[in-house]
Parts: sequence; structure tokens; C-alpha cells
Amino acid sequence: MGCSSSYVTAEEVAEFLCRGEGYDADSEPSLAAIERYIHKAASRINVSLSSSAQCDCTFSAWAADFLQELNLIGAVLMIFCPDCSRRLTDEQKEFYNGWLGEQLALLRTGKLDLCSGATGVEYPSIGWAEMGHTPYNEALIIYKSKQRSS
Repeated sequence: MGCSSSYVTAEEVAEFLCRGEGYDADSEPSLAAIERYIHKAASRINVSLSSSAQCDCTFSAWAADFLQELNLIGAVLMIFCPDCSRRLTDEQKEFYNGWLGEQLALLRTGKLDLCSGATGVEYPSIGWAEMGHTPYNEALIIYKSKQRSS
């Protein structure tokens, strides 16, 4: 699922935002409009994930729900729907925007690791590679590598 286009559907956002008490289908944003906001919110998440090399890992079991929550909150913060049955107050918008920013910063720095088995950016690992500081040594490393692989 890593760095897919979005983590929540337009129907889920519409259900959260508009389809409560006093639901009126004519007063809600179209699903196409909601989808655009979902993709905009997901792009912020995907940038944060790719910054910490978490796009290619296997996510933990809880990560999908967490990403859906981030995507839902990000999309809802951008949608203006004066006739929707559920609207966020200015205080709620400020709180959720701050919380979302904090979560994205934690993802971006790798401090919030969504990868299962501790495979994220802060996982201690070591790799060995030959390094050449001169053109001759670099050519020799490449030559030896080709000999080993043939």
C-alpha cells in the first residue's frame, strides 16, 4: 500500500462530513470534488512517507487505519461545505491542522515508523561497500564486481 494515491474513499469522507442528521444530497459537495481534496491531502502524506523511505516497506497492521485517518482529516480540513450537517469549528480546524502537521513531521523525519518489523529509517543497520577515492580504485572496484558476478 506504500505511497498509493490515497488512503480513504470519497464515499467515506462524504459519510463523515455530510450524511448525518438532516442529510440533503443536494447540499453536499460532489464525489468528484471530494476526490480532488482526498488526493491533495494524500500527496502531503506521500511526500512525508517518501522523505523517510517508508514507501517501500511492509506497513504494520495499524498503519492502514492511521493513514486513512490522516487522509480523512486532511481532506475534511480543505472542504468548504456550508450546508453539511457536520462542520468543524475554527478551534477544531486549528487543532486538527496542528495535529496533522505534527504527524506529517513525525512521518517525514522517520520518528513515526509505520513499517512492520522495525524496518523504518531509525532501524539500526550496517552495510559494507567498497569505496574508491581515486578513478583507478573506482575502476578496480567495478572490475572486481564484474568478475565476481560472472
